[in-house]
Amino acid sequence: MWLKYGVSKDNALISIEDIPKGKTQLTCLYCGGGLTAKKGTIKEHHFAHTEETCRPVANRVAYRDSPALPLYDNFNIELSGKELEELKGFWNNYGMSNEGIFIKPSLKLILSKLLILNEAGLYKFTNLGKIPVGALSLELFNKVQSPLILDKLSSLTGMAERAKLINSRHLVERVADLRIYRAQLKRILESTLYFLFSQGRQEIIV
Repeated sequence: MWLKYGVSKDNALISIEDIPKGKTQLTCLYCGGGLTAKKGTIKEHHFAHTEETCRPVANRVAYRDSPALPLYDNFNIELSGKELEELKGFWNNYGMSNEGIFIKPSLKLILSKLLILNEAGLYKFTNLGKIPVGALSLELFNKVQSPLILDKLSSLTGMAERAKLINSRHLVERVADLRIYRAQLKRILESTLYFLFSQGRQEIIV
């Protein structure tokens, strides 16, 4: 999980995408340490501590749930490789033909609400379950993803408010998590998605 934002001298959050690579004047939102922008060609662009990485960032799991572009490729259901392959197998064998699944899936696929029982007692794909196999339309994906994003925002807001109320030792971390999530969400909402539609004689390219 990568740190995507640093703090400027005027306390503004600066995205890794808005700054050149190398040592910066930005600081870590969690510990105040200096940051270096890592913008190579192999790893995802991110900020690294100029000196030793602080413990809050090293242990952070909040970034895993942060929305990112393209939203269609970003979702977090925490499936293992084996579970993902099982889901793909169900889709190839049953879901593509809209058939019910009579084989009992792994408990994780059920608890994650990727598959549910229908009236006939067979398992079927939910809209959420169609996302990992790339079978959900953009329109339906938005209907699935938007509530998840808002629920996460609400959860982080509540955690920050509770930490402030009890003067928790984790207050700085909770507020930092919330600020980063809000900043990333704002960045996405300010972006524009364009589609290129090209129709030939035999096929349509979108």
